[in-house]
Amino acid sequence: MAETELNLWDYWRIIRKRKWIVIAVFAVSVVSAFFFTEKATPVYRTSVTLHIGTTRTPIAEITGAGVTFWGGGEEDTSTQLALIRGYNSLRDVALRLGYITPDTDIEKVQAVALSLRGKIWVDGEEDTNLVVIGARDTDPHEAKRIAETVAGVFIHRSWEKKSKEARNTKKFVEEQLDKKVKAMTDIRRKLEIAGAGALTGEIPAGTTDLRAQAARLRLKLSGLRTRYTDNYPEIMNLLAEIKNVDEQLGQIPEEVRKSGLAAETIDVDKLRDELAINQKLYVMLKERYEKARILEASQTEDIEVVSPAMTPGHPMVGGKRVINNFLGGVIGLILGLLAAFLAESMDTSIDTIEDVEEYLRLPVLGVIPSISISKKTEIDYFKNPPPPEERKAYYEIVKRIIIHLTPGSLISEAYRNLQTYIKFSGLDKVGNCLMFTSAGIREGKTTTCVNSALSMAQLGYKVLLVDADLRNPNVHRIFGVEKEVGLTEVVLGTFQLEDVVKTIDDLMMGNIKSSLILKTYGMENLHIITAGHLAGNPTEILGSRNMSRFIEKVKSRFQVVFFDSAPILPVTDTSVLGSKVDGVVLVYEVGRVSRGALRRSKLQIENAKGKPIGVVLNSMRVSDMAANLTFYHYPKPSPGSAPEKG
Repeated sequence: MAETELNLWDYWRIIRKRKWIVIAVFAVSVVSAFFFTEKATPVYRTSVTLHIGTTRTPIAEITGAGVTFWGGGEEDTSTQLALIRGYNSLRDVALRLGYITPDTDIEKVQAVALSLRGKIWVDGEEDTNLVVIGARDTDPHEAKRIAETVAGVFIHRSWEKKSKEARNTKKFVEEQLDKKVKAMTDIRRKLEIAGAGALTGEIPAGTTDLRAQAARLRLKLSGLRTRYTDNYPEIMNLLAEIKNVDEQLGQIPEEVRKSGLAAETIDVDKLRDELAINQKLYVMLKERYEKARILEASQTEDIEVVSPAMTPGHPMVGGKRVINNFLGGVIGLILGLLAAFLAESMDTSIDTIEDVEEYLRLPVLGVIPSISISKKTEIDYFKNPPPPEERKAYYEIVKRIIIHLTPGSLISEAYRNLQTYIKFSGLDKVGNCLMFTSAGIREGKTTTCVNSALSMAQLGYKVLLVDADLRNPNVHRIFGVEKEVGLTEVVLGTFQLEDVVKTIDDLMMGNIKSSLILKTYGMENLHIITAGHLAGNPTEILGSRNMSRFIEKVKSRFQVVFFDSAPILPVTDTSVLGSKVDGVVLVYEVGRVSRGALRRSKLQIENAKGKPIGVVLNSMRVSDMAANLTFYHYPKPSPGSAPEKG
């Protein structure tokens, strides 16, 4: 379709045009919804609403280590929702429901957990601490039991986790308390060695002086031995003094001697600061330890059931037939409309007057509707019926003289409108010699040309109808006359113009019944030149100088000259002839060829120096036509008239 803005009329036209697509999709959707509802197994669903507490209770705060532990910690809501449908939770649910036992093999446990996951759904209400745990099942009571069990397992596992955290924290605090006690004991012992405190055992006075004296004597002995032997008198005196001091040190408690500390190496002030810090930490840890013991012993849970599960009374699927069928119909209608518009967008043909004029930049001269042809008997048309093998083709062709055989029909009125536009757009502007052609075969160009000629003849014009389709001529069949001699003989010079022109007398002598020939006024103004013998070189004949002279001669002798030509795209005959006539009328059967082929036809005429004056839309549905084409509102023809397909 042309890229123009669609209005409500365009949408309605598309829906009417593609109504069977809409109806088919709608019917399939409704039927599918009905069978789905009838065949589907009823599924029931219920849910439990929980409130998850967010208050965090401090259990231990070990600032000395730079770490803070909190029991009953808050987790992200999305994490808790994921844990509800986790494997471990589902395994515990299956155990409580009796689906598995502790001895069940792992593969079956995984299969049962996966099945339960498909039956469970969880959701968190926005900006709240509420969690909804739901379950679905074919049994309403089982759905309720599953929802309650999942909620119970979640509450139990959450509390177990927090209790475990409390126990672990208590154990950690106990270990820290033991370490602090040992650290303080060690600090006190060092202070007592330095003489800044007292050990639990009594230590003789002067212990630190003896140790210092012994250290000095050994240092001096070490220096002398580098120069003298042990027999040196001064060395012998030093050894005696060292022995005396050692004997005195033998009276010092064992724990003091083993400490290995010298009083002069101990920083008493630093030890006192460390002792004060550890004493404070010990008091704080002791307080936290008591709180941890109290929390561990308590049984308070921070997850509360806000709304318990109820036994569902109606199934979610399979029980609401009316609603399901209604939704199926709505969805089918929407999909049908989408399919209709999709089919319309993919249609490469042009089927509206506005689209044709927009795309080709040519005016639409007329619109010929598609109307079925009523059946007639053989005797109604022919004096001598044609051979059986040709009879069907002849009948189809003869019934195309709509404007003569059924002058009161709607189709005849359409051709009269067409001849009016041809007169003002062609004859009065470009000249009296026009050619009718189409992009492809079977688009109704011969029917349009013949009825246009008859319409002009009925107005009193002296009309010449020339069959210039030298490959598949049909004009002689329509009027029941012989094909030879005709156009080919005149152009080749074997006959004169007067010898080949057929008038009403020739038609009366032909195979069509005389009563039909004389049925309406105007046939006496119609003159016909048939195609003649079919030559092997039609392009050369139509492009010859004799053809040009023939056209000039007939233009001077007749008021209106119409050429029925071959389709323009399959052969070059039409392009050659189009350059010689005054104007070209393109006949387009709606939907038969693509818009690209129609445009190529116009360009081919223009490239051959022809003058396309407009387009005739043939076989157009009434639903596709604009509302201003008022001849469709004329009274219906009287019974017995023969409507026809354009």
